[in-house]
Amino acid sequence: MASVCRLLARLRRNERGNVLAIVGAALVPLTIMIGSGIDLSRAYMAKAKMQSACDAASLAARRVMKDDQLTEAVRATGLEFFFFNYPQGLYGASRFNPAVSKPEAGVIRIAADAKIPTVVMQMFGFSTLPVAVSCDASLNFVNTDIVLVLDVTGSMNEAVDGTRKIEALQDAVMALYDELAPIQAQLASQGLRLRYGVVPYSSTVNVGRLLYADDPANLRASVTVPSRVSNMTKPVYTANTPTTSADWEVYNGTRTETQCQSYVGANDVTSNPGAPSPKVVTRYQGTASSSGYVKAQNWNYNGQSGSCRRWKIVETTTYDTAYAHNGWTYRHSEYAIGDYLKPGGAMPIAPTAEGTVRTAGAYNAQTLAGAVTGGGIGNAVWNGCIEERDTVTSIDGGSSLAIPAGAHDLDINLVPNSDATRWRAMVPDLIYQRNAGTGSANSTAGASSTTGWIKGNSYESGYWACPTEARRLQVWGRGALDGYVKGLQTVGGTYHDIGMIWGARFISTGGVFGDSCDVYNGMPCNRHVIFMTDGDQTAYCNVYGSYGLERNDMRVRGSGGCSSDDPNNSTVKNLVARHEQRFRMACNAAKNTNTSVWVIGFATGLNANLTGCASSPAQADTAANRTALIAKFRQIGNQIGALRLTQ
Repeated sequence: MASVCRLLARLRRNERGNVLAIVGAALVPLTIMIGSGIDLSRAYMAKAKMQSACDAASLAARRVMKDDQLTEAVRATGLEFFFFNYPQGLYGASRFNPAVSKPEAGVIRIAADAKIPTVVMQMFGFSTLPVAVSCDASLNFVNTDIVLVLDVTGSMNEAVDGTRKIEALQDAVMALYDELAPIQAQLASQGLRLRYGVVPYSSTVNVGRLLYADDPANLRASVTVPSRVSNMTKPVYTANTPTTSADWEVYNGTRTETQCQSYVGANDVTSNPGAPSPKVVTRYQGTASSSGYVKAQNWNYNGQSGSCRRWKIVETTTYDTAYAHNGWTYRHSEYAIGDYLKPGGAMPIAPTAEGTVRTAGAYNAQTLAGAVTGGGIGNAVWNGCIEERDTVTSIDGGSSLAIPAGAHDLDINLVPNSDATRWRAMVPDLIYQRNAGTGSANSTAGASSTTGWIKGNSYESGYWACPTEARRLQVWGRGALDGYVKGLQTVGGTYHDIGMIWGARFISTGGVFGDSCDVYNGMPCNRHVIFMTDGDQTAYCNVYGSYGLERNDMRVRGSGGCSSDDPNNSTVKNLVARHEQRFRMACNAAKNTNTSVWVIGFATGLNANLTGCASSPAQADTAANRTALIAKFRQIGNQIGALRLTQ
């Protein structure tokens, strides 16, 4: 026992080997620390990967959600994205089932939890570590303005897969509305707004009454257009009621009774042939009451031997001179249209040149109506469509997007300050085409006087057209918008430039309307233009549209004899190129207002001109039929908001 005690005493005093014991004792906590770091690091990487998968899944699910409805398709999309980015078993995770829910309007939430097995810590009783993620995604909407620029040309009346294209378009517009209706209500509850404007276009746009209501000075009070005048120079004479004088005429000398009888019975005398000079007829008879010889009154009257007299009647007829139609002259003519522009107003016209005028001269249909007697007078009533304001002919189809000085039609923010910057009302009742390229010179009509009239052509809709009136930005109820789009009429040719020019004007914060906004109720405004067409740009020499009658007005191409409408004609091709360049300029002007532009080709392909109008390649696409068009409008509605993670 004593020896044991001595051994222990020596060990207590001898410190050699203590380090090994200490290290051995420290290995246990050190192993726990390192093992937990390794396992926790694996769990952290698993959670980060799972969170990333959750975020992607919620964004994808929210993007495909329609009408704010959480459908099985939405759930399936979310789960597909989740498991694509985090497959079952990754990092050894236990099987898990992500939950897809909609906690509030417009929000998709995905939550998931799993267990990650440990490698080291299981030796110490910790076999797994929990991992849980949750994420919310929503479309972040602020004030939103959307202008729909819609092709309503004649081809939109054609059917695709049994449905007229215009009807498919109407359904697609309402699908967009329904897609955004929950957002519209949500914004309204916060004092914000979602608005729509609509620009139906063909060869012109119907915006005249909107311009007049804003300010009558936006429109010219007179227009000078290719027309015709009646040469009222053919004299027409109208006899007045004859005047009559009567008295005795005494023969100066004596007469036998036989001679007196001959004197009394002399023939009537007409001193001149009549009109335009007065016609004077002199007649003779026995007395005031007897046409024959009366001896007691005519010969030896008053006891005077050989005296002779007769009753002389002088009838004088004078004539009024007027002037009738004596042929047409086809030329530009000026018309005062102040009353024509007024709500409910009209312009009296005498288009057929019947009747007469008091003063010889050349009369247009308006001045003739104010001067004619006995002619037919009607009323020309404005349809609301316009001709664009002054432009230049130097835009020749090149690549420059810079708007030249003087091209007032393309300056979307220019407020009218002169006739050059004001719009013209269309006056189809007064438009007559004539020989091509004749400027303002007199000429005969290109065809007969009937077919020279724009409204008299047998193919009327191809020579002038006026689409449904456009609508400025406003908050729409569903019934009102549905009624409006169902009233869209299909007529005319495809002029993309005029549609885009007015789409840009409607979405602008400046200019004649200045309807859109940068900020409303303290929140920013997002702007979008959705441009839909079913065909390529067209242009015609003989169509009366937004740039007048190119055949004679020559406002786009200038002089050069534009007369053919054959699309293979080099003149027409050049005219199309000029309108396409204007379209590109208008698209650029819209995008320069910080507006997002979307382009849809319906039952047609998109050429580079149309694709380039969109804000990005992803925002230009086609739709083959009604179902695809509805889906495309819904998709745009789903993408208009800024998709973001909120948790």
